[in-house]
Amino acid sequence: MVGRVHLAVDVGATWTRLAVAVNEVFVKKVVVRTPREGGRLAVAEEVARTFEKEFKEYREKVEAVGIGTIGPLDMRRGVVVNTPNLPLGTFELKRPLEDFFNRPVYVVNDAVAGVLAEKYYGEGVGYNNLVYVTISTGVGGGVIVDGRVILGKDGNAHEIGHIVVNYDSGLRCGCGGYGHWEAYAGGANIPRLAKYVAERNPSVVKVSVIGEKAASGSLEPREVFEAARRGDPLGRLIVDEIIKASAAGLASVINAYDPEYVSIGGSVFLHNTDLLYQPVVEIVKKNIVVRPPVIAPTKLGDDVVLYGALALAVYRPV
Repeated sequence: MVGRVHLAVDVGATWTRLAVAVNEVFVKKVVVRTPREGGRLAVAEEVARTFEKEFKEYREKVEAVGIGTIGPLDMRRGVVVNTPNLPLGTFELKRPLEDFFNRPVYVVNDAVAGVLAEKYYGEGVGYNNLVYVTISTGVGGGVIVDGRVILGKDGNAHEIGHIVVNYDSGLRCGCGGYGHWEAYAGGANIPRLAKYVAERNPSVVKVSVIGEKAASGSLEPREVFEAARRGDPLGRLIVDEIIKASAAGLASVINAYDPEYVSIGGSVFLHNTDLLYQPVVEIVKKNIVVRPPVIAPTKLGDDVVLYGALALAVYRPV
């Protein structure tokens, strides 16, 4: 007997991950590129195509599908609406995948999936007040207060990446706003941040190995952090902006939701905890008015959204 089978899906701005779980244990995982063009059904069609190719033997056994996805989201319809981090903009997930699987499909924002992952499978087990923050291509959050997931009218109550961390900033976010946390720390925006910092520090640009690329707006996030580790002055200035913005955003979230436990994930953060974690935490402690929560990198790594999607499919907590 196979046991209970569920499909978990993590739709990111760059990668889409699929995993089949049997009795809540992942037995196979696959990673594919998230489509960047092709219309409203492109992502759902890629999920279906990948499932048919990699997991076909589970087709009749899947009980439900859980999806954590980039937002903003119309959660009830399972539609991503005008996402700033993927050229597709708006795309459907719930309806086409329910048609494909003939099973229930549940869709939440990826950071909501992250907080569910911590609640059911991570270090958040036993806590009733949790926050999950992802610092990746974009910045997002998931929040549980008194054991209940905070969602809002459309499922976007946790769009913490668009907290304004600098009210008179000239740095534009991918969403079109200015001074947002995501504008400073989201991986898709770090090249723009590097250019912004370079333009305001011409003397530093002249003595920096990465100065020319930063000034042209073509500096990749990885290059920024590598330069900072080498002691490059411009690299350090850029990373300092990421640290200050992330501390401001995180302190605002902690003051607003009063969590017991805060988990931080996302590729930008997890690949650079040596530069970001302790400095962010130290600044946060100086700027919160509530009792400090535990703040820690997620131990679920790159699979945190998959675990949250699994919890969504199995327990249907929202």
